Amino acid sequence: MPHIAFILPPRALLTGLTMPTEMFRAADELSRVRARTRPRLRLTLATTGNEEVEWLSDLAIAPQCRLDRLERVDLLYLPPFWRQPTLDAPDALAALRRLAAEDSLVCAISTGAYLLAEAGLLDGRAATTHWSFLDDFARRFPAVDLKRQHLITRAGNLYCAGSLNATADLTTHLIERFYGAEVARGVEVQFSPEIRRPAAQQSYFDGEIGAQPDELMAEAQQWLRENATAAAGLTELTDRLQISRRSLNRRFREATGRTPVRYLQEVRIDRASAMLRNTNLPIAQIACRVGYDDAAHFATLFRRLTRQSPSAYRAAVRAKLFTPE
Repeated sequence: MPHIAFILPPRALLTGLTMPTEMFRAADELSRVRARTRPRLRLTLATTGNEEVEWLSDLAIAPQCRLDRLERVDLLYLPPFWRQPTLDAPDALAALRRLAAEDSLVCAISTGAYLLAEAGLLDGRAATTHWSFLDDFARRFPAVDLKRQHLITRAGNLYCAGSLNATADLTTHLIERFYGAEVARGVEVQFSPEIRRPAAQQSYFDGEIGAQPDELMAEAQQWLRENATAAAGLTELTDRLQISRRSLNRRFREATGRTPVRYLQEVRIDRASAMLRNTNLPIAQIACRVGYDDAAHFATLFRRLTRQSPSAYRAAVRAKLFTPE
């Protein structure tokens, strides 16, 4: 099982660490239901010094080890910062460079991306950060390929998530990497019944499709999004792109990790989810609006992708809505 470490420097926001911790613990428990003898998840809290860390002067947390003494881990989370996202700790930055060189996965949450940038690890590589710090980040780190339009980026073994919601989506993606799709979907349902977009749909992942992006497949994704609810099928898409169905399936999977049909299904279910959250339309009518004439088939597909029926999903998200008294 993975060894996951969390850095807790002064002024860190604990919400950026507690949520991934709880999600991975839930994943570990779900996986052990199927295999009781497998080793348990190992979690380590590392700080930039030996002293306790005060969180907003109200809560003191004792470290388990210093970051510069942390040995290789499978995954390292860097937290967001309260106010100014800087860290004057050369030893900590050196430790980040060492861990990254050892191929540990490193996930920077929101303004935690500043730590990666200060360590020089993001020069010439894709990154993102919290929207309110984008301009400051760009000024301070001009060598970084800042992806303003993406909430999640990956550059080799370095991930950035621009918000807490994006962190939940990225953590689900990482749980799937360590524990498999079934466990990841189980955790997702527990922590987020509204089911946001999968990480791959809102991400910029360097190197996923080779040195150069497949622009034709980017056009295919755009066409599928724009025509998701139309009667037009993949034959029209292959005619438009002037490639065979076999080539489309192969190149699309290489570019996105899924088939065109699966991508189209995810786009439709995402739009159906929004209608279930925000309207009182009958489920059959929602199915029709997102491109499915057969409401039963739509319900089966919705459950397969979200692990909930459309009606259960609507009840779950409606229960979270605030209404004035």
